[in-house]
Amino acid sequence: MKKVLDSIFSKDLKKISWKKIYEREYGVQYSEAAVLILEKNSYHFPKTSTIQVVIPGTGKNTAFYIDETSWINLVEGLNKKYTNNLRNLESYEKQFFMDGENYVSTAKKIGSLNLKKLSNKDLSLLYKEYQDKLLRYSNFAWSAFILNNYIAEKAANIIDSYITKYKKENLKQNIHDALFKPEKRAAILELQYIVEKHSGKILGKDLKKLYEQYKWLSCLDLHNSPWTKKEFQEHIKSFTTVTQKNEISFEKIAKELQISKKDFDYLLMAKRFVYIKDARDDYRRQGVFYALPLFAEIAKRLKITSSDISYLLEQEIIDFLSKENKNNKNLISQRKKGFLMYLDINKKTVCLEGDYVSKTLIQFKLQNEETKHQELIGRVASLGHVKGKAIIVKGVKDLKNVETGNILIAVTTHPDYVPAMRRALAIVTDEGGITSHAAIVSREFGIPCIVGTKHATTFVKNGDMIDVDAVNGRITIL
Repeated sequence: MKKVLDSIFSKDLKKISWKKIYEREYGVQYSEAAVLILEKNSYHFPKTSTIQVVIPGTGKNTAFYIDETSWINLVEGLNKKYTNNLRNLESYEKQFFMDGENYVSTAKKIGSLNLKKLSNKDLSLLYKEYQDKLLRYSNFAWSAFILNNYIAEKAANIIDSYITKYKKENLKQNIHDALFKPEKRAAILELQYIVEKHSGKILGKDLKKLYEQYKWLSCLDLHNSPWTKKEFQEHIKSFTTVTQKNEISFEKIAKELQISKKDFDYLLMAKRFVYIKDARDDYRRQGVFYALPLFAEIAKRLKITSSDISYLLEQEIIDFLSKENKNNKNLISQRKKGFLMYLDINKKTVCLEGDYVSKTLIQFKLQNEETKHQELIGRVASLGHVKGKAIIVKGVKDLKNVETGNILIAVTTHPDYVPAMRRALAIVTDEGGITSHAAIVSREFGIPCIVGTKHATTFVKNGDMIDVDAVNGRITIL
């Protein structure tokens, strides 16, 4: 077992200011990719970083932290290289879609093979091929995540300056809706569109076909199963009662507000990035879905469940397949309770579990501290002002607790959350910006939404009656 003092950033701990970037229901494998990518792929990231760590989050979540200075350098470097003009963005888009398609097609090819007949050596080669395509695509999954929030915030500030200049505050929501509506529909919005087009009445062969086409949407990570047909039917019920809104074309808005060409080009770039941000998740979930047979076969040979394999490091899997090392089931059991990951002085992944986690959190100055917040503020993503009972959602398993008229409080949201979001009176999230999943879906459903509060899931407790002022961006406990 590695010691906690051998991290690559141990000597810099006094200078590090940790910044939380995300919290998700990710296992060890995807977390390892996140830690490695920002360090090793300088061909994609103009500024790299070694000062990042994954720690246990709330519930079954893992949380990703990075040194704040490193984060600023990452963002600025990516912006300068890829999004300082439309031409650079077009080059970025081309490679993004190419690597995304290559990842999904590789996963599909591998998953369709007769894996049972292959030797451990051949299985290892396929695993390495899959990992290579996954990591290459994950460059874009990461950079698109980083750039989207940066571009969206800047674009919102640009358009808001024109709204103020021409006194169009009464149309602010409509203008934001037009600007931040994706140019193309990603999978979850396309599914919604299809169901609404048929007034929710999709039966028989049409339902089966639609299910086969979209059942992969729930595959957030290797430990998440595809939707069952029953789960899929329950999911699409939420798409049948959306109120249609009158939409204004963004081109018309730009003309009325006399937006300069320079600003208009930037706003178009932000608009295009809304789709890129959603499409990156589509590629990743499809890749996970099509690769499930590969990981099921590896898990069978390790004598563990398919979902357990997401709690093993890449090298641990390779070592088993090449040397037939015995798998430590206790290790997996401990990691499911929580794990901590970072790079050592040789830039190798370290994954700690059990008692090592709490000791290392103290060493890294990341131990949980109770912070009292007098008020909660965030970014208004969809206008409205409501009061209701708060339900905290830390993960997919909590979604069943959200009843009609409740206010859904979550770290973030993704496609699995949509039925619960449809039942909700309002949405509040810790993470996200004006183009986040929560923001887009809330605007589609016409319900109030405040994002980027940072502390909503700890500020509010389950069952609290709260006031959600999605006009001024404030949440108050009543």
